[in-house]
Amino acid sequence: KEELSIPFVISGGVGNGHQLAAAFALGAEGINMGTRFMATKEAPIRDEIKKALVDGDENSTTLIFRTLNNTERVYKNETSVKVAQIEKESPGDFSKIQPYVKGDLYRKSFQETGDTQSSCWSAGTVMGLI
Repeated sequence: KEELSIPFVISGGVGNGHQLAAAFALGAEGINMGTRFMATKEAPIRDEIKKALVDGDENSTTLIFRTLNNTERVYKNETSVKVAQIEKESPGDFSKIQPYVKGDLYRKSFQETGDTQSSCWSAGTVMGLI
């Protein structure tokens, strides 16, 4: 039997009690829920973003940064689709996508505008369980 000698948590794709129980069965001390907790009333982000997460499903995400060997799953919107297209046209050239993936755009969407389309922001397929 293989066991880790340090505590660990399971992260990614966890959105309900069944998955929590599975994590414990695998020996985890706990879980890390990102997307699911973003949609809670306590999360300090705009309600428009939370609504997009609740209304989304497992097909409402896309992958970016693949050509940079730093893949991130993000909410599928106008900006993330544009970033993916630019990556196809200029693989590995971060300078081409940098204007669309700046952290300040993400911050503005989450804290100021609630605009779900104007920035790239992390979101998992667990949206389908919210």
